[in-house]
Amino acid sequence: MKTIVITGSTRGIGFGLAQQFLERGCKVVVNGRSQASVDKAVAQLGSWRQNLIGIPADITEESQVQTLWDSAVES
Repeated sequence: MKTIVITGSTRGIGFGLAQQFLERGCKVVVNGRSQASVDKAVAQLGSWRQNLIGIPADITEESQVQTLWDSAVES
């Protein structure tokens, strides 16, 4: 199974991409800047919960991007 990391996927085009990849059987890591926005997106995509991970991170911060990547790899 492929794992897809989509930054900015709590709304808009990123959210739509997350939904489409989930529908195609991929594991998806949803990302946004805040825990609240990530939690909301995960709740909205809840029917695919077994293939979905939500991780907040500010992609302008290298350490947060590393944590996002590490979490995606471990999943």
